[in-house]
Amino acid sequence: MDALLEICESRSDDIRKRVQLIGHDPVLSLRLFATTNNSLDPLPQLSDLQQALQFIGPATLRTLVVTSALQQVATQREGFPTSALKRFWRHSLRCAYLARQLAQITRFPNPETAYLAGLLHDLGKLALSARQAAAPDEIHTLSCIAHTLSEVPELEQRLLGADHCMLGAALLDTWKLPLLLGDAIRYHHLPACELRGAHPLLRLLHVANALSQETECSETALVEEGELLDLNPSVLEQARVAIKPLVESLISELGIIAPDAASETRPAPVCASLPDSVHELALIDAIRNQLSNAEDASKMPETIARCATMLFALTEAHFFHHDARTGLLHHHPSPKWRDSFTIDPAGAANAFQRAVQERRIHHSLESEIPLGIVDQQLARQWGSEGVWCLPLCAGDRLMGVLGAGIARPQLPRLQAREGLLRRFAAAAAMTFDDLNRREIQQRRVREDQELLQRQHLRAVLHEASNPLTVLCNSLYVLTAKVEEHAEEMRVLREEAERAGRILQHFAEAEEPLAESSFDLNSTIRDLARVLDEALCRPHGIGLSLNLQEGLAPLMQGRDAVRQILLNLVRNAAEALGERGHISVTTQDGINL
Repeated sequence: MDALLEICESRSDDIRKRVQLIGHDPVLSLRLFATTNNSLDPLPQLSDLQQALQFIGPATLRTLVVTSALQQVATQREGFPTSALKRFWRHSLRCAYLARQLAQITRFPNPETAYLAGLLHDLGKLALSARQAAAPDEIHTLSCIAHTLSEVPELEQRLLGADHCMLGAALLDTWKLPLLLGDAIRYHHLPACELRGAHPLLRLLHVANALSQETECSETALVEEGELLDLNPSVLEQARVAIKPLVESLISELGIIAPDAASETRPAPVCASLPDSVHELALIDAIRNQLSNAEDASKMPETIARCATMLFALTEAHFFHHDARTGLLHHHPSPKWRDSFTIDPAGAANAFQRAVQERRIHHSLESEIPLGIVDQQLARQWGSEGVWCLPLCAGDRLMGVLGAGIARPQLPRLQAREGLLRRFAAAAAMTFDDLNRREIQQRRVREDQELLQRQHLRAVLHEASNPLTVLCNSLYVLTAKVEEHAEEMRVLREEAERAGRILQHFAEAEEPLAESSFDLNSTIRDLARVLDEALCRPHGIGLSLNLQEGLAPLMQGRDAVRQILLNLVRNAAEALGERGHISVTTQDGINL
């Protein structure tokens, strides 16, 4: 959970890492699918973790993970037996890995669905445990004394009034997971003979559950399970051996190794650092709200420095913005420090350079590393013993470096809060990046609206110039016919021509904009939103985009492209009248 919390706080796009981490947590996996499938209703329900993650997006995932972390902390504090929870996780992971392995052996079309069934199959045990404090130990005892796995649900019904198979299936049905998953969980403790001919997923889960018990499967049971999948018992044994090192390594990594008898009764937190992580997230959420109050991107450096001062008790904190074009770090004048300062990370060695290159915290008080000129300048400027640097990254993009003046006694306290510092850096960088993106988008919308207004003005001026031209020509003819009024006609003709020149001046008054490279598809998308609202929707015309991804940037002509697109769509809309459809397509490799 700690690792997942950290990856949610960053802007990492490593979807495989997220799938891996969530795929180890049955409860979180169930909540993820419940969230996505509730949103998808009545569309086809998802049963693939990667598809579900791509559907909900990073913001919803973060909320989901934080909520689960808070509930884990609450569970620990309410005294939920740690040994029972670890035992549940160990069995769920063994069953999940074995179900996927068997699915691959039997060529089941979706091994990940089999993995998910194995991961979630015993969720009903957690539901039973939530209802009765003594249930976890009693459920384990019943599993041990039952002669066969098929007896377990009946014993649970007698002692606890419900069984984990029915409760688990009901949970999946309530949270709108695919019905087949619910059926696999509902029937995974039936006698093997009753599942012959059933859907492969039901049989896969039954066999995986039987082979992943703490006690070894008897030879008779192994033969019976093999018949369910048309596999030799030796193949089942090979599958179990194949997944063992993977699962044992994962169990060790997650800290859920089975304890010895002496330590079984000692309470231990599932994750000792989880309450601290949740507390840090609460602090970061408060800071994120403060950062979000920045009026615009120009105010963000000062806001970041102020928040860092509040959170970490820094006496001198200043944000150095990273210029992606030049690679330089710039500190702009502020009320606290009126001088600007520029650092070149490609120049001589210093703490800022190391922070930028290694993307981690550095300071100038490391005895084995000589002081750089920049370190000495800033320490003297800030009246401090040394300088301390925290890089702020939004995913792979460096947004800047937070620099602070520090004394040697401050280092242990800052080092102890490194996790919180990383979370702060990620939150500040992402908020800054989002604000930049929002302002760029708003600027593009304004530019497109201005373009439409200019085009409308040009159209009006063009229409107005036509009658003026007719008027001038008529006056010229009349001058020759009515000689006694020739002078008056000449004046009228000159005034009409002057009015035409004024209109022409309005049409050509705008200054040419500086050319730079641009993305064709982004330009089309930006302008299409305005065209759709202004030209298409009012007339019931549909506008769709079919844009080929991966096109190389164009070096010039952004305004020309926008003008061409505007003319094409406007002409098409006029030709269609009411109703109809316009499609805009881009494609590489077209030679005219």
